[in-house]
Amino acid sequence: ELGDPLAQRCGNTLTGVFVPGTRIALSAFRNVRFDSPDELTLVQEPVLIHMVEETSMFEEPALRSILAEANATFCTLQQLGCGQAVRGEYARVSCAYRGIIRACLEKLELEKKSPEVRADDRRLERLQGAMAVFYAIECVWHLFEILYVQQCQLVVPQLLEWARFHFPHTEERATDLLLMGEEAGEADPETYWEVLRSLVRLGEIDVTRAILAQSRKAQQPAYKTAEQVLKGMPVYKDNYALQKFLSQWEYWSVDTRRKLEANVFVGEPELEQLIQLVAGDKEQWDAGIRESDDWYQYLPGYLLYSKPTCKPFELRIAAANWLNRWALLRPGKELTSMGRMVLQLMQHDVKLFVFEAQRMSDSHWFSAHLIDIIYNAGTLRSYFDQNNIDLPALRHSIIYEYGSQLMSSSNLWQLGVDYLDQCKQEGRAAIELLLPRIFARSERQASKLLAMAKKRGLLVVEQDICKVLSKRAFDSQRYGSAIEWAIRSKDVLLVTGIADFILKHYSRTGTMLCPDTISSVGGRMFLAPRLVFLSKYFEFYEFYRHRDFLAASELLINLLQSKITPDYFWPSLLIDAMPLLESKDPKIFSKETVSILHHIETELVPLIERNVARYGEHNTETVFKDYRVENVNEILNLMRLACARNLARAVIIENTVPVD
Repeated sequence: ELGDPLAQRCGNTLTGVFVPGTRIALSAFRNVRFDSPDELTLVQEPVLIHMVEETSMFEEPALRSILAEANATFCTLQQLGCGQAVRGEYARVSCAYRGIIRACLEKLELEKKSPEVRADDRRLERLQGAMAVFYAIECVWHLFEILYVQQCQLVVPQLLEWARFHFPHTEERATDLLLMGEEAGEADPETYWEVLRSLVRLGEIDVTRAILAQSRKAQQPAYKTAEQVLKGMPVYKDNYALQKFLSQWEYWSVDTRRKLEANVFVGEPELEQLIQLVAGDKEQWDAGIRESDDWYQYLPGYLLYSKPTCKPFELRIAAANWLNRWALLRPGKELTSMGRMVLQLMQHDVKLFVFEAQRMSDSHWFSAHLIDIIYNAGTLRSYFDQNNIDLPALRHSIIYEYGSQLMSSSNLWQLGVDYLDQCKQEGRAAIELLLPRIFARSERQASKLLAMAKKRGLLVVEQDICKVLSKRAFDSQRYGSAIEWAIRSKDVLLVTGIADFILKHYSRTGTMLCPDTISSVGGRMFLAPRLVFLSKYFEFYEFYRHRDFLAASELLINLLQSKITPDYFWPSLLIDAMPLLESKDPKIFSKETVSILHHIETELVPLIERNVARYGEHNTETVFKDYRVENVNEILNLMRLACARNLARAVIIENTVPVD
């Protein structure tokens, strides 16, 4: 609902029109059909137009740095090329993206604590929403990197690191226990054992051993046996014989279960629960599932104790089984968006994962950079081929959408150009359309726009930008800048229009606008005949002002004979000749004087007659009104008389033979 009276009268029916950028103009609309009853359509309420625009989280200044840094990484990835670099290079690029996200999250955390943000509830809500979105992005990107960019043969160690990083609360509490030393287990036993169980579920064996070693019961037989079990647990390392590791792990697992069956830990029930977790006891792990924040929190830890050599293709079955257990134990809990994306990655359903990434409220930032690294790394090319998905076209579509959205922002357009450059012909066409629409706040920004257009060979765009800047400068009464930009645009009509304005202003006021700019036009004046006339007349103006009458006379005669003098400027040009004609020392020869008289009769007199026919004989709207001349015939007679006098003097001087 728009809320204005007219819209309410029309039943809140709206009509909309797309305007340049990402905005829609909405207004009230009454749908009139052929069978609608006749009603009085005259309304008193004003028609209000509401501009609606999609909001973006990147309007927050604290988030703009992530765009610039990600853009630099994006450009670096394009230099590596598609499948041309070693796998480690693409993994480093992926880590760089995640580092950018983490730095952004830290910046948002600091920003959230500032007094200005705390006092603004709406901004605080925006920052919290942005933090939730980018935390989810970093989490799923990390998992994607492990499974599809690094492509490790055994994924459990990397999954453990991933789970610990994204569920850090347990480690923070464990640090407090380590600092408390022996008193940790006595101060709050319930919390103490809760933290230890969480550590074991996350695979933090070394930290668990360190906390248990600080206990005052550490020398008791049960604790020593637990230390042996935890310390003796085999851990797979690179270049280690897989079959040998499996044999060691199977022996350790059987031995641990034998100790539990022998009731070695029966005197310490809490310690026994830890060892039961290590042995993979179903009841203890079910209790952990009930306490977990999300379905995947303890999955890596469970794999460590049940299938430590899990390979990527085996992860699909393990994740499905674990999710089924989670769903049975927590029937009222639904999967979050991030939970679905984690499941899609583990089940190798990348197409759905990309779809979910596009639905995130991050203005396509994640999906654009994700699909780009998928395309360039090339590790999933066979997957997309098997699913009949055109990966280059999908990448092109997502990056085009993201780049176009950046181009619609007055602050982020420079970043958008780099993305559209990767979209071939469609991207080039989008740049041609969007670049001239960017509002240049300064000459420096205008130069950047022109440099980008020139770098890409977009001559038409370069000219369009110059036209826009010229018209904007003209509206701001910066006529020097206006004519400079018009010349750079190479638009003859625009140059002619501005030159006409300057000449008409001079003929009305006698003041020459932007003399410095006109004097520096030089050879560029040949772009338009009117600009040639303006430049040459300015030269005459300068000669006359510096009392160089001979040069001024010669240039004036050339202008009179050039056939490029505009009709409205004939009065000014011929009146400028009068002081030169009245000079006692003739500056204009007889032939040129006859030419001036000819122009008076063939150019000026017809102009006056047309003017009289238009405004009337006694109307003040005459061609000489700017010179405060009320009697047209008087000025014509004075001009003819000046020509006659100069002609007489010139003829005498030209035909006088010097006496030896």
